[in-house]
Amino acid sequence: MQKKIVLNITPQTWVRATQNDRKLFILYNLWKAGKYNMSKAGIDRVQRLEQYNEYKVSLLALAKQQRFMLPEQGASIIFYIPVSKSWKKHKKIAMHMQLHRNKPDLSNLLKAFEDGLMTEDKGIANYSGLTKMWVNEPGRIEI
Repeated sequence: MQKKIVLNITPQTWVRATQNDRKLFILYNLWKAGKYNMSKAGIDRVQRLEQYNEYKVSLLALAKQQRFMLPEQGASIIFYIPVSKSWKKHKKIAMHMQLHRNKPDLSNLLKAFEDGLMTEDKGIANYSGLTKMWVNEPGRIEI
């Protein structure tokens, strides 16, 4: 018997963190305190890293709430990505439940998903299916 798990969270992509990001966070805190003049690119980078970390924490909390652990023998995962708010109504309707062929990459969605749920993902041996689809509603992840 297969069990379907739905995590009501908008999928996000993996963000690679580097050693330099540690320094960037220090500068960002100085900038917030008004003691440093930081570039917009630096501010955007720190905010993207913070958003990614919040996503991982929220994803893990949702999974724990449903007592879900990613099985080593694999799973089928569907990432439902909300259509853009700026799209016209007819385009939103037309794209609902259609395959998502744009950025973000499926592999980066999966990396972020695994990062949020596991400290080590080396034990995963198989995924029976990976899909990303547009939805005209809030995003979610179905396993």
